[in-house]
Amino acid sequence: MTRAGKGRAAAALPWLIAALGLFAIYGLSGTLAANLADRNIRTGFGFLSERAGFAIGETLIDYAPGSSYAAALLAGLLNTLLVAAIAIILSTLAGFAVCIARLSSNWLLVRLSGLYVELVRNIPLLLQIFVWYAALLFGLPSPGSASGGGAALDNRGLHLPMPVPGDPLLFALLLAAAFAGAIALRRGSPFTRRRMQLPGAVLFVLLVVLAARSHLDIPRAGRFGSDGGLSLSTEFLTLVIGLSVYASAYLAEIFRAAIGAVPAGQREAAAVLGLSPAQTMTRIVIPQALRIALPPMTSWHLNTLKNSSLGVAIGYPEFVSVVDTVISQTGQALEGVGLMVSTFLALSLLLSLATGLYARRFGWSVPGQAGRPGGGRSAEAFPAFAPARWAAWARRNLFGSPRQALLSIGAALLVAAAAAHAISWLLLDATFAGGAAACRLNGGACWPFLRDNARLILFGTYPETEQWRAALAVSVLLACLGASFAVRFWRRGLAFLWIAAICLAILLLHGGFAGLVPVPMGKWSGLPVTLLLASIAVVAAFPLAILLAFGRRSRRRPLRWASTAFIEMLRGTPLIGVLFLAAVMFPLFVPPQISIDSLPRVQLALTLFTAAYMAEVIRGGLLAVPPGQAEAAQALGLSKWQARRRVILPQALRVSVPGLVNTSISEVKNTTLVLIVGVFDLLQTTRLSYVEAQWRPYFAEAYLFTGTLFFLLCFTLSRLSLKIERKLYHAG
Repeated sequence: MTRAGKGRAAAALPWLIAALGLFAIYGLSGTLAANLADRNIRTGFGFLSERAGFAIGETLIDYAPGSSYAAALLAGLLNTLLVAAIAIILSTLAGFAVCIARLSSNWLLVRLSGLYVELVRNIPLLLQIFVWYAALLFGLPSPGSASGGGAALDNRGLHLPMPVPGDPLLFALLLAAAFAGAIALRRGSPFTRRRMQLPGAVLFVLLVVLAARSHLDIPRAGRFGSDGGLSLSTEFLTLVIGLSVYASAYLAEIFRAAIGAVPAGQREAAAVLGLSPAQTMTRIVIPQALRIALPPMTSWHLNTLKNSSLGVAIGYPEFVSVVDTVISQTGQALEGVGLMVSTFLALSLLLSLATGLYARRFGWSVPGQAGRPGGGRSAEAFPAFAPARWAAWARRNLFGSPRQALLSIGAALLVAAAAAHAISWLLLDATFAGGAAACRLNGGACWPFLRDNARLILFGTYPETEQWRAALAVSVLLACLGASFAVRFWRRGLAFLWIAAICLAILLLHGGFAGLVPVPMGKWSGLPVTLLLASIAVVAAFPLAILLAFGRRSRRRPLRWASTAFIEMLRGTPLIGVLFLAAVMFPLFVPPQISIDSLPRVQLALTLFTAAYMAEVIRGGLLAVPPGQAEAAQALGLSKWQARRRVILPQALRVSVPGLVNTSISEVKNTTLVLIVGVFDLLQTTRLSYVEAQWRPYFAEAYLFTGTLFFLLCFTLSRLSLKIERKLYHAG
């Protein structure tokens, strides 16, 4: 074929893809209409005005089972916004505190904060939420035992006194007026401020009078718990704590990188002006660092908003949980999932808009000047093999000043107390032999629990006599991961190695050949399912992500708009919503005679979700390739597609590899969410291990075992990412 013919074929390819897409949409729409008619499923949003008929335990508005579905959805949405808002504030403050600890000159604080970040980032969020929920539910006293006319904390939640104003509506209006007046005074001229002195004084007097007429509603012991006051349920506390702790670890690294990106000359100039280190940090460094940290910080706040949907796993009535209940009662999955997707997309856009307006208000929309990083001080290594230097090292890194000495002593006492408690629970008071009866005699860890339930946690419901096949499938995938550390495998062959390993693992699990007993997919569970879901999602999403990245940068509007819509829709929707879409709506788009197991449907959802995030990472790599590379390729006679495949894409992937590995780490942790749609992954089999009454008190041992597995897996992937970054840095 001539070059002109190849050019025409390349130009016609997007139109062919668009035509095939329209044909597929037409076929799916016809199948959907037929399935809805056959199953007598109604469509439309008329159900929103009907009686809901179910209760919601926690609401910010007046709601009862007799209220409408629209009121139920509004109550769930307000719960989501409340949890997300509190978690965003707490995670930002905690992340900044951890960042300051990591930048401290105190060696002990640096190491403890680093340990905190590594532990939190490498354990799935859903697993952390389950741990917090179990700790609050089983570790706190029962209702009534801690209530005495004031604040009380029990396994039903936190109960606080609450002021009740005499006229709540008037008090709220006056408070809003005071807030608006404060903003106007801050922005107004001196003349405006003088004119508003009298109205401000009157407003202050009215607020004082209303506050005087208010009374304090104090919680008191009731028959079924605490009555009165403000009650925050255990589910609410669990979700807020879990989201705040998880996001704070990532925000700490974002703040640390932003502070490190402030040029060192800024600190030097501040020192010349006579500013102290604390003044330099608060007045010079942090304002500039916030401008740098704002975009990634906004992304993590969006993640916190979407991760609030995990409340469905512990029974908190947030928006996704209410939508799931509405779909179960009405059967209108199409409308329910549409409301879920559109709501979270709208919330994401509103949060991005608010952050952008805030940035422009302070002039942060303009990128800062590039400069030599002035990053934080790196902690001095401990001279383990030079005992003679220990005293001097301790004076510099632990007792350099009175404040540093107090911090070191306080941190050391906390570490010693935590280590003593851990050693006592893990070893001294632990039970190593016997059964559940022997464990009940001691207060430490019950290691016989893992002896009897380790295989259930690892392999779940897979037939016990064939579990050697599941173990072999896990070994194949882990061996492939180990081979990924070898630099000599960093070529195209690595992709084929992963494909071969995945195929071999599937064949081992399924059986039906070479004398292996066939095992239905519904019996697959545990660690093999977790590894397969993550591996297939990453490998299958990679080529799709490349197409989406090129499509989003295409000059052809239909292709660019379609790629952008696909990416933004999936990135703006919680993964739980995507999984619900695959579990609930997928059967409506296929003919009735075709039955697809839940595992492939969930795998498809994970793959598409991963592809959307990978596409943005690859698009960033494409933007990093200088435009002159494409021009040079065309000057050498390469066609547009040859230039992309041989020149542009290899350079873009070289830049994108660390980000792609980080996406793979996130995918490993995201597999834990499949338990919500009925797939038995490693976290679900962990929860099954303590279902029996005799093992129910030993959930801590189960989560410790599973958390260690996830940490080792994610930490290994993070080390792979660092190795790739160092290799690319030295190669560059």
